[in-house]
Amino acid sequence: MSDTERSNKCVECGARMANRGYEHVEKVGKYKVKDATAFAMQCTSEKCGEVELTLNELAGYQRRAAAVVLREAPEVDGTIVKYARRALGMKQVDLAEQIGCAAETLSRWETGSLAIQRAEQLAIVAVLDGVERAGSLSAYLEENHARTSKTFEVSPRRACGG
Repeated sequence: MSDTERSNKCVECGARMANRGYEHVEKVGKYKVKDATAFAMQCTSEKCGEVELTLNELAGYQRRAAAVVLREAPEVDGTIVKYARRALGMKQVDLAEQIGCAAETLSRWETGSLAIQRAEQLAIVAVLDGVERAGSLSAYLEENHARTSKTFEVSPRRACGG
């Protein structure tokens, strides 16, 4: 639902909806991330409390939660890597290309057969942050494709985690 399509009445109880500060809780692997950075349409009835989020708003909460966990969690496993990739709406091969590693390596991180290193965690965070700044995955990919030169080049190129 777009912002212009939002109703003034709660779909659950019919009470008035109001734009209020909102705390979203997202489960990322074994971690819970609380995000109170935005407002959302919420039912004014104390009994109901229904919240309306657009798909774009929900995707933003998921990307930010994944980035926080990848940045700050003491332990990152495959479920978190997979969550981050899905929050981006990417296939393994696409995310692997964005961070400069083989799709097989990304698959091994997700299954837990290979531990993800800190540098690769931060590379995924950079993609999450880039998509968040650009506003959508397509805008991010278009922006990255438009760059004529690479900022960093490592030679010889190796697969991440290898």
